[in-house]
Amino acid sequence: MKLLSKITPAETILIQQGSTAQLKNLLKFTFMDLLLKKVIKIVDVEKQPHPRDGVRVYTYVEAGKNFEKYTAKAHESIFLSSFANEASIQILFKHFVKAAYEASGGKKSYRESIKSSNELRPYFNESFFISLFRFIKLTDDGKKVERAITSYLQEVNLKINDLLENDQQKALELLIAIGGNIFLLQNLNFDLLKKLDKELIKQQKALHTGNDSHGDSWIFYTDFYDDDYLFDHNFGENDSFDSFFYDTMDSFDSEFDASSCSSWDSGCNSGCSSCGGCGGCN
Repeated sequence: MKLLSKITPAETILIQQGSTAQLKNLLKFTFMDLLLKKVIKIVDVEKQPHPRDGVRVYTYVEAGKNFEKYTAKAHESIFLSSFANEASIQILFKHFVKAAYEASGGKKSYRESIKSSNELRPYFNESFFISLFRFIKLTDDGKKVERAITSYLQEVNLKINDLLENDQQKALELLIAIGGNIFLLQNLNFDLLKKLDKELIKQQKALHTGNDSHGDSWIFYTDFYDDDYLFDHNFGENDSFDSFFYDTMDSFDSEFDASSCSSWDSGCNSGCSSCGGCGGCN
């Protein structure tokens, strides 16, 4: 489906879920998509804060190798602004998530930044009253697109792992065609991606170079599949590529919850003075 190759996971979620889309998920999948495209990266650093303390592992976020050449969409820019003046800085993961949460401006504001994408404008109603109250309402074309996206992702979700095992060329074509929306596939086994034939990836690069059938970001995704070192991340003896992705998403959720519970979110009915009972802030 051509549209999925040109929109980010957050844009897809907004089309599918509208006003029910959680800020946590919109931010999390934007972060993961930028990670996939190597616009940012995460690194673990061992430090001994004090001679009497043991060595601890701290997770940082850095600008990735594609940071300089990547053109960010409005809803992605809050993750990248910290590196604009000094691309070499390291930001502690929990501070990075908190800064993104605060810069989002809350659920309604962040949804508006997602809607501002050129690819999405035909699919959302922008009448005066809807815009005034920041409602999310699909146009007739938007409703058709929502149904098509949901159906297509369900189909890919059902067959992707079998294709990765038995028809890598077809699997790679599908994965490139949906870009960062692979994170919305519930069944995808990320460890199988490491087994993709590098020659097939080269063929896909040659096939799509010079045309815009997959938008501007396709090259960043093929770059990911072609990288033997993945995210330059060191996996432990019992770790896997699959667990790395899901552990990272779990960590994002935890840090988001900690940030939202200590702040005021415009989507909440009351202030969040502590982490107890703050489930409505996401």
